[in-house]
Amino acid sequence: MSKTVEPTPRKTHIRNPVQTRERLLQATVELLALKGPDALSIKEAAQLANVSRGVAYQHFTDRDHLLREAKGWITERLLESVQYSSVASADDVMLQTARLVMQNRDAATLLIADAIAGRELSSDHPINRMVRQTLKHMQSTGEARADLDVEILSYIFLGMTSTLVMLSRLPDSDHEQLAQRFTRELSNFLRHGIFSPTATPQKT
Repeated sequence: MSKTVEPTPRKTHIRNPVQTRERLLQATVELLALKGPDALSIKEAAQLANVSRGVAYQHFTDRDHLLREAKGWITERLLESVQYSSVASADDVMLQTARLVMQNRDAATLLIADAIAGRELSSDHPINRMVRQTLKHMQSTGEARADLDVEILSYIFLGMTSTLVMLSRLPDSDHEQLAQRFTRELSNFLRHGIFSPTATPQKT
């Protein structure tokens, strides 16, 4: 009497929705760096994240939704870099931020473009709010001048993102070296300015 061979049950792949979404967003940022926003598609993001297109559509309704969420994702990473200041020196925070922007320059470019177009980085934007809070904290502790124009300075700091993006596009650029040079020069600028102590002020 022959034995009945039971079919081998298929292994069930259990996905973590949070991890899947994170992988899709990371894949989107990588695609933005390779092809720019106009060429972005959910299909390619899903392929790069190694998930099905159906799974991707469970997280994002269309490419515009994916693009918005990707910009939010890079914003969160930038905020994490600023919040890192509670356990690091100001120079360490600047270096960490410089590295992040250079590694995700196309996503950062999207933030800059939205800011110039007046769509993002208003006074209520989380990055702008965090920068202003940091400057106000520095004022309260005596680390910064009491007469700082916090609003203007917050936009100056945010504008430095475009400087990092431009540096990252230099031919044969070494991003780590550039991030360190940027941090060193910005630190010196903030502490000492750029004018020589013996320079004669220009008459107006």
